[in-house]
Amino acid sequence: MSTYKLIEIAETKQRLENEQAILVDTRDAQSYAADHAEGAFNLNNETLKEFFEKVQFNTPVFVVCYHGNSSKGVAQYLADQGYKDTYSVEGGMAMWRELYPMT
Repeated sequence: MSTYKLIEIAETKQRLENEQAILVDTRDAQSYAADHAEGAFNLNNETLKEFFEKVQFNTPVFVVCYHGNSSKGVAQYLADQGYKDTYSVEGGMAMWRELYPMT
């Protein structure tokens, strides 16, 4: 059984800039619409099918939520579905905003 790994925001940002990878934002649509990291995919029950159609199983997937807690469950779920390289981003969007203010 595959499992997710924890990753810090700085490493996430660097890997997203240097690899074919995807950032998954699991916050509600209103929070996502208010601000999100550039290129993030808003994953929820309505967009899950689109995600599975769009993202290949060998693509590294970085999951971010509000504070880095619920992203663990989503990262594990994606690993259970067959994604081989899944991560939960520690600190979530609250910390991401502190380190990299949204424009």
